[in-house]
Amino acid sequence: MSDVLLYALAVPAAVVGIVVALFLHEAAHAAPVLLAGGSSHISVGSDSGRTARFGPLTVTVGFDGVRKLVAYGYHEWEGTHSKRVRTASIAAGPAMTVLIVAALGPVMFRDGTTPISFCLRAIFYSEFFRAVQTIVPRTYSRGAYAGLDSDGKQFLRLVRS
Repeated sequence: MSDVLLYALAVPAAVVGIVVALFLHEAAHAAPVLLAGGSSHISVGSDSGRTARFGPLTVTVGFDGVRKLVAYGYHEWEGTHSKRVRTASIAAGPAMTVLIVAALGPVMFRDGTTPISFCLRAIFYSEFFRAVQTIVPRTYSRGAYAGLDSDGKQFLRLVRS
């Protein structure tokens, strides 16, 4: 019975881990802008929700359902017009996601059947999917990002301009 309880706790722990990884992706977008003296606004879950301000960084966390909470993140910035900073900002989000995937990769090759392994595998798969979705240059056709360009497409457009 205790194994069932541990696995039942692993599911919400995996959701929290995925949300933290999404926040890290968005925070990585913000880092170059903040280092260059600009201001950033990170949204996770939805654009409306609880907002906190930390100097030039504003963070909004909203809840419009678990699916959007683990899948929706957005970053806006002001105060820097440097092409180099914008390029670094766009590339930093997917780079952070790839770093998370690389860090969790060894978990995939271990023979782990524990609740912790389950949790880490769920985060790995989620972040691997996020890496592919954000790196591949494309315009999203549906969902919360419908009509918006992926990080990869924004990056290529900026580099080519």
